[in-house]
Amino acid sequence: MFSKRLLRLVMPAAMIAGGVVVVTGSSGSAAPPRPYRPPFAAGKHQAEYDAHSVMVKFKPKATAANRRAAVSRYGATAEDPVASTVVKLTSDEPAPDLLKKVKADPTVELASLNYKRYISAVPNDEYYASDQKAYLSTVRVPQAWDLSKSTGSQIVAVLDTGVDAGHPDLAGHLVPGYNAVSSTRPNPVDDHGHGTMTLGIIAAAANNGLGVAGVGWNVKAMPVKVLASDGTGYDADIAEGIDWAVAHKAKVINMSLGGPDDNPILHDAVKRAYASGVVVVVAAGNDGNESLQYPASYPEAIAVAATDAAGALTDFSSYGDWVDVAAPGVDILSTGSRALTPPGYEPYWYCTGTSCSAPIVAGIAALVKNKWPTFTPAQVAQRVESLARDAGPRGIDPYYGHGIVDAYAALGGKWAPDFPVAAPDGNDQPARATAISLGSVSGTINTEGETDWYKVTSDAVRNLTFSVTGPEFNDDKYTANFGPRLLVVDSNLRAVAGDVKAYPDFSPTTHQPIWGPLTVSVGAAVQAGDTYIAVRNDNGSRDTRPYTLTVSEATGRSSGVQYAYPVRDVTPADLGVGAPLTSTPAVTFASDMDPARITSDTVFLQNGKTGAVVPGAVAYDAATRKATITPNAPLSEATPYRVTVTLGAFAPNTRDDGWSSVFSTVDLTPQKLTVFSGSGAYLAANLAWTIPPTPDLDQVIVRRNVGSKVPTPTTGTLVYAGTGTAVKNTGLAQNATYTYGAWVLDRTGHYSPIAVKQLLGMKSGIATTSTSISYGGAITIKGSTLRIDNKAYAGLPVNVYVRPKTSSKFTLLAALKTTSTGNLAVVTKPAVSSVYMLTFPGNADLMGTRTADITVQVAPTVSAALSPAAIKLGKTTVLSGYVAPAHAGKPVYLQQYGNKVWKSIASVKLSTSGKYAFGIKPALRGKIAYRVWFPADTDHTTAYSANKVVTVG
Repeated sequence: MFSKRLLRLVMPAAMIAGGVVVVTGSSGSAAPPRPYRPPFAAGKHQAEYDAHSVMVKFKPKATAANRRAAVSRYGATAEDPVASTVVKLTSDEPAPDLLKKVKADPTVELASLNYKRYISAVPNDEYYASDQKAYLSTVRVPQAWDLSKSTGSQIVAVLDTGVDAGHPDLAGHLVPGYNAVSSTRPNPVDDHGHGTMTLGIIAAAANNGLGVAGVGWNVKAMPVKVLASDGTGYDADIAEGIDWAVAHKAKVINMSLGGPDDNPILHDAVKRAYASGVVVVVAAGNDGNESLQYPASYPEAIAVAATDAAGALTDFSSYGDWVDVAAPGVDILSTGSRALTPPGYEPYWYCTGTSCSAPIVAGIAALVKNKWPTFTPAQVAQRVESLARDAGPRGIDPYYGHGIVDAYAALGGKWAPDFPVAAPDGNDQPARATAISLGSVSGTINTEGETDWYKVTSDAVRNLTFSVTGPEFNDDKYTANFGPRLLVVDSNLRAVAGDVKAYPDFSPTTHQPIWGPLTVSVGAAVQAGDTYIAVRNDNGSRDTRPYTLTVSEATGRSSGVQYAYPVRDVTPADLGVGAPLTSTPAVTFASDMDPARITSDTVFLQNGKTGAVVPGAVAYDAATRKATITPNAPLSEATPYRVTVTLGAFAPNTRDDGWSSVFSTVDLTPQKLTVFSGSGAYLAANLAWTIPPTPDLDQVIVRRNVGSKVPTPTTGTLVYAGTGTAVKNTGLAQNATYTYGAWVLDRTGHYSPIAVKQLLGMKSGIATTSTSISYGGAITIKGSTLRIDNKAYAGLPVNVYVRPKTSSKFTLLAALKTTSTGNLAVVTKPAVSSVYMLTFPGNADLMGTRTADITVQVAPTVSAALSPAAIKLGKTTVLSGYVAPAHAGKPVYLQQYGNKVWKSIASVKLSTSGKYAFGIKPALRGKIAYRVWFPADTDHTTAYSANKVVTVG
């Protein structure tokens, strides 16, 4: 079959070139850089390997003697101890011949050629006046720093060309490293510059007033040199570097390197790191096509593609189903090797390439790992990937993977809108081809992976020439460029010309592309009827600048292409948006299909975000060649879906084994909250709700007004904004009505219909029949609870509370119900001076209330008896009695009245039963008045006995 992805062109290899931009120290911003390029040119790589070495992993049961004997049999030399996990063997014979011998040995578990890998950066010598904030804001790193400014103990190992360890912006941020390239030079000195750049993106000191801020803000980085001074390295050193980093407690590994061809031993090293809990982040590569890159395409790795500062995929970024996320990779300012920085410039370089994207993700992964230290690599990857912001075709796609990484969301911050996608052109399949005639027409490839179809109708056989000319390019001014690619098929969608593409020219000295305009042309002898022309980009990027398709009559003939495009139409349209939830996706094939092969295993629908297959049935109509998928349930709104066909070869003369098309469903106005309930309380309200199914939920918004006016999304007071299902609204006023409005807000800014809850204001009062009584006396506590407009409710629960005047803790005195007039009453006999209040707790319709406190003073009873009441001068009488309640040990005072005042003349302490007695021996004849005084204490107010008169004769 002919995969849709094969209609996305490959980026020319020589477009990617080497160079760095350095910043001068003459001003606060970067000055125009001097030309400076390292001694390499990164670009599309062919598989290369060490001509005389192989990598071997022996079986665990193989003894040291067995291993040495095997090495001897090969006629090879082991450069590593035979007990090592991976052993590099060298020999004078060619590596492929040595590999055949090694693989046949029974002691060997895995063996591979020792492939060469390349750095993935594309340093650029042209300076663009932009600072870090521009691209770091794209992935919301500044906001993430508000949540976390430390990676804690999460050491990030950077496997690269080493590091300039003395760089002032890396001081205090390095841990001991390792040189896997040279056993005689143990320190990982950077003799290329690439390693210092990639490490600085992660670990440059932040907030120190120097240079740049690393994504990890306060991170420890471990430099591991696995690449030589020319920016290349072999898998044996890379695998050794991985094992060393794992053994020395690295928690994240960044590898801004890669190349074609799988190496099972390198993969095994990545798997060991993964099994040890290490997150592995790898640059996707700069080949600009979908060729598999290693180690990026290993499932254990997080493969990172490159975008510009605005979030658009670059034309050099490799792509494919193995890409996991994307991050900025153009003009990323970082630390540069001081030794390699030209005189007159400060050691800060601009870096361009997926090499520069991967460290951004590695720094974010370290922040995530620090916040959740128990996370496995799979959990870290899941958080980084699932919370990425969708970009390009909706859902998981080969260009951005899950999307552009979002540091803030990954660390627990609020979701941000997805990156916008262009509206479809409407000519995505042959059935919707744009009809054209001789002459020229313009079009754009404004979405990654898009194909534009055109149709020319001929009355008879004729010779036509088809040409596509790309936009006018200006050196390397743009990081997303259109590389024309052209395919011509007949009415049966069988190719008659193509598949051809344009290549730019390249500078022989700088290896930089020299852009066109680029033109591709094919001639074809077309039959009577319809001829279809497919135009697409030769790399993964989009380009809003128009191209020109020209059709003219000329001498030509078929190029002899023997394959066909397999699909005539698909609904909903590829890259379409707003599909109904009742959609039944359908694929119309270009040729007859065997109905027995059209099953739910070969033609199916997937959730574009999760990859999960949508349950449903598939039916095939042979007459129309249409396969229709009927989902078991309506599709979810605002959700991307992918129609996938995996039939092997569709028909004779087709190629590839898969085809797919993506669309997204309509973004409906969110449904109203299923439930929005509330209950009033004193100075608070408890609100709860049920959120209806909302796949693109942003948050629930709750606002309030004082009074009965219903709030709007922009008026009233914000009470809550989040994804929870309840809130307690505190700090409210008493005697007030509150009206709440709640909405579901989706990610595109749509508000649901309002849900309203009103809680009516209530007022309560309290009174007592007396505020001062004697011990043993009774009072009546009276109260009322009414709506603020004086409406009464019978049967409302009202609680009367009491506390001793000396305590702050209330206890329940009585639980009452209001009468039809809203009143209530309770009789009580306080033993001590007490404070009373009453509350109405509120209910589903009414706010709660609480009265002010009311105090009742309790005075003790002081009895008094005088015997005898009449005495002779010089004789004694006794005034005695008790205090209730008893206050054992407390003094009471005998007072005598004279000169119009009472004067204390004696005191005694009360007995354990509260009794007292005074002996009175007056010195004068006549009538003398006495009383006993009880001074106030913490529980009771002051009290006096009745006056007693002694007659002295």
